[in-house]
Amino acid sequence: MITAEVTFPREKLLNLKYPVEYVELDWDTYLDLSEDLGESTSLHLTFYRGDLIIVPVTELHEMLMSLLDRFVALAGLHLRINVIPTGRATLRSESKLIGVEPDLSYFVGNADRHQVKNYVENEIQLPPDIVVEIDLFHSSEDKFAIYSQLGISEFWRFLDGKLTMFSLKGGRYAEVEKSDQLPILTSAILTDFLSRIETDEQFIVLSDFQNWLRNSK
Repeated sequence: MITAEVTFPREKLLNLKYPVEYVELDWDTYLDLSEDLGESTSLHLTFYRGDLIIVPVTELHEMLMSLLDRFVALAGLHLRINVIPTGRATLRSESKLIGVEPDLSYFVGNADRHQVKNYVENEIQLPPDIVVEIDLFHSSEDKFAIYSQLGISEFWRFLDGKLTMFSLKGGRYAEVEKSDQLPILTSAILTDFLSRIETDEQFIVLSDFQNWLRNSK
């Protein structure tokens, strides 16, 4: 691990156009950079066993994320389930050398146990039930190992125009057709509605999604 001081040019990072990776960094270096950048920047940081990946966020990424977040909120209302959105809140485990910012995260089954915090735990106590990654120009293959080690029940991944759901079973993720946490939602239906983002106005997509919920059993 690198223990000497490492300099990250803040302005250069904030203007990234493509992902960058640093290897063999120590935990404290990752923490310093994470705290320096803060969660208000348009960068996503993933630290795993000394490797740090910094990914810029595009407009399309944000649109997909926003639309999916609304789908989840509407589904929760329809099912009368308490869904607590925690967005891209940083998840850390110093003991496992993991620091990750999902694109979206939710407490559903554990919503009644979740306590809102205004700080980032160095050792996560209660992981969210669902995390989401929107892959546009960087693969989230490494997230399978990361999220399984954190004990996150569901991992949703949007890649190549398709949303796929994975459920944690026996310590490994297995692909599933529908969500265990929000069983009205399936990979197919979310893929269909998300695919309309570049052709239809967002309020029409949301209206159609609400109509689909009303007609669903």
